[in-house]
Amino acid sequence: MAPKVWLLLLMASGTAGTPDLAQIRREYHWPSGTEAIGSEDASQSCAVSQLAYEYGLQLQPHRAPLLELFDALQLHTTCGLPRPTKPSTPPFVLARAPPSGGLFVHPELGHDGATGTEQDPLRTVTSAIERVVASGNSTIVLRGGLHFLNETLELGPLHSGLTIMNYPGEVPWLSGGVRVDDVAWESVGGGVFKAKLEQVHTMPGLNTDNRTDPLHARMIRARFPNRQVSSGSMERGLVPGNVNTSWIKPIGWAKPGFNLSRTVTVADPGEGGHAGGDFHWTYGVGGWSCGRYTPAGGFWCANNSNGGGSGWELMVPGAPLFPIGMTVGNKVFDQTAPWPCAWRNKTGAVVETWTNGWSTTFWEVVGVREEGGNCTLMFGDGGQQTGRGFHVDPPNPGGHGDINTEGGWKIENAIELLDAPEEFFWDEAEQTVYLVHNSSDGADKPRADGWIVPTLKQLVRVVGESSDRPVQGISIQGVGFRDSAYTYMDEWGIPSGGDWALHRGGALFVQAAEKITIEHSQFTLLDGNAIFLSGYTRNVTIANCSFSFIGDNAMAAWGYTHGDAKLPTGVGINGTSGDQPRFSSILSNIVREIGMNERQSSAWSEAKACLSHVKNNIFFNMPRAAINKNDGFGGGTVVEENLLTNTCRESGDHGNFNSWDRQPFLTEVRNGTPSLIPAYYEIRNNFMISNYGAGFGVDNDDTSSYYLIHNNFFYLGGGVKCDYDGHDKRFYNNLMLGTTAGCWHTCAYKKGYPDYCYNNTIIQATNPDPPPGQPKVSPFAIIWFCDARNVSHVLPDYNNQVQMGEYIYDNTILNSQAKATVTCGYSGPANATTVPLSAFTDVGLMRNSVVGYAPEDEQVMQWAREMLNMP
Repeated sequence: MAPKVWLLLLMASGTAGTPDLAQIRREYHWPSGTEAIGSEDASQSCAVSQLAYEYGLQLQPHRAPLLELFDALQLHTTCGLPRPTKPSTPPFVLARAPPSGGLFVHPELGHDGATGTEQDPLRTVTSAIERVVASGNSTIVLRGGLHFLNETLELGPLHSGLTIMNYPGEVPWLSGGVRVDDVAWESVGGGVFKAKLEQVHTMPGLNTDNRTDPLHARMIRARFPNRQVSSGSMERGLVPGNVNTSWIKPIGWAKPGFNLSRTVTVADPGEGGHAGGDFHWTYGVGGWSCGRYTPAGGFWCANNSNGGGSGWELMVPGAPLFPIGMTVGNKVFDQTAPWPCAWRNKTGAVVETWTNGWSTTFWEVVGVREEGGNCTLMFGDGGQQTGRGFHVDPPNPGGHGDINTEGGWKIENAIELLDAPEEFFWDEAEQTVYLVHNSSDGADKPRADGWIVPTLKQLVRVVGESSDRPVQGISIQGVGFRDSAYTYMDEWGIPSGGDWALHRGGALFVQAAEKITIEHSQFTLLDGNAIFLSGYTRNVTIANCSFSFIGDNAMAAWGYTHGDAKLPTGVGINGTSGDQPRFSSILSNIVREIGMNERQSSAWSEAKACLSHVKNNIFFNMPRAAINKNDGFGGGTVVEENLLTNTCRESGDHGNFNSWDRQPFLTEVRNGTPSLIPAYYEIRNNFMISNYGAGFGVDNDDTSSYYLIHNNFFYLGGGVKCDYDGHDKRFYNNLMLGTTAGCWHTCAYKKGYPDYCYNNTIIQATNPDPPPGQPKVSPFAIIWFCDARNVSHVLPDYNNQVQMGEYIYDNTILNSQAKATVTCGYSGPANATTVPLSAFTDVGLMRNSVVGYAPEDEQVMQWAREMLNMP
């Protein structure tokens, strides 16, 4: 390592508060060294995975031995390390004693006519909530077991100061389901059983009370293709999007008279300045395409939206493309399941698409008809689960060509598809459930007891009246949440200029609230969002919680803004009202296996929210980014000392952290006065592994600006990224291993508002068998609009700067060839031209660059330990 970086790491090092990892190794019979296992790259990967596991133990030693993380890193299956045998102690099982005078609830031994003492407990949480206001008690103590909720618990200003906690050493679970016991299963042949359930009126899902194996506690709605159980929480059972499948465009689309969105373009408010003279705030209201959203419209609905892939939305400006149906050939089903035209019931099925390979959309099937040997399924409601329309490739004015879903599709909820273990179908007319028995448990028929039908979509609502009369000081400690119903066919909206849509709801919903604490709690088997912060919230803390097997996001925040009267309520450029989640603390949580329904989901997702603190979390095993910032609203968020890995498992063109910033917002966050310039967003001291489809540790996508990214350890993927007018990002003091370009897409063309990439140690990967014409080692930097013919100049695509500035410097580039190159000119006449580093140094640019051979992995692991304050 270059001396300057070595000294920096020594200054940042320290061991205060870290666990004794040597003792942990001894206790869990885990060796201290990484065994060599074949190729150099495999050995390096195992060294990094072992370090990541140690870092996880350092972040959250109370969760040791973190078996789920150990398995996710494949330390046993790939790296040959013995699996720890000591079971994890659930961190949400608190032993702290409740204060005197609390109301006690026992789900089995209590009764609602009781006094509520420990010896004479109530039976339901609802009764305790009603009593607490009248009695003046401030604590509800839940005994262990399943607490079934008949209705959503509503906590308002009158409940301020209330604590809901577990009884010491016990685990209470709030369930949004209906328990069903004494089920009289009747065999109908082929491993399928049926049972009439008169106490159930609908069945959006079917779970068991199994708390040790959540993957098999959630039954699967009958579907085609079948889910590949061996893939765990990943979706590995989709029909390729265009194989014997065509998608039907809406009638009249791309023709005069089609119902377009109405574009509202907001004028520059002229307050606080903005970068480089660029201003673009637009929104499309209503129309056929965007009337499906709540509120009805969005950034991508406007006829002048811009950004990556905007050609798809602008094929017909004001009408992003959504299908109205699909046609499938009988070869798609290929005798493994009856094709839809042969089904008994032609309505009620749901088609799911992995749209554009980015997001999941769902569609209600309202009719089926046979046409020329093919089967056409017509759609009703659907499509609102994504923030963007479907693709036609190549994009072209008028949208000529076929719709391309790229990611594939599946269909569910038809009895004819019932053919795999743990699949079920609910016949509402007969009030009968059909289930394919999983005989691997040794029983000859399904269990009779312990079934749970999720019915509630929100289990607890903590909602004040307004920001002037919020609910305050509510604490939820050591309580489990489970069994909420899916929300993917409900109302979703486009919160801002990013690609994602959100459902404004969650199993735990918080709005108009201050100083709310959720700690040491577990969230699992929830088919929508787990926790959702909406509108005005302040100082909400989510700490030491566990999230797994979640349908959508684990934690999400979405605020309101205001503006032009032509815009829907809650939409606009002006965020100075403060009607957003601010000062949220996301601390020491573990999140895994999320996005089971909507795969465009994250562990923590922000939209029109700011000033969050995301620290000491472990996020892994998810289909898209672990952290998503849908816009640049306000800024001031700090993401530090987190472990992010196994993200983007089902998508590419993304990173562990993802952001957009296509719409500016007026806030006072930066300096107390209204400004379009946000405070800096800081990402520091994190450990990120860009495996699976992640192309970056931090993916600052379209127009993302005002980021400080420093002192992180990145394995694989690219470095700083600038896309579509992004600016004011500083990427510095980072350690990168196995990377391609460390200074990726650095924007150098905005005079006074460039990106910077400096003082990084970039240890590049080597491709031993590159494609023809490609180098074994990638360029270490890619500079937008750099002129390869004269690197001291910027191409004329942008006329606000001519001279190349000093934006990339003091970097150490290490690789197998001890050489460094730069891709100069991302677009324009010198597109993607690679030049040697000397082309820059010869004209006084990229000063103090150090180039050398890559060090041994052991040395890099030591540098990483120092970077991360690990012993």
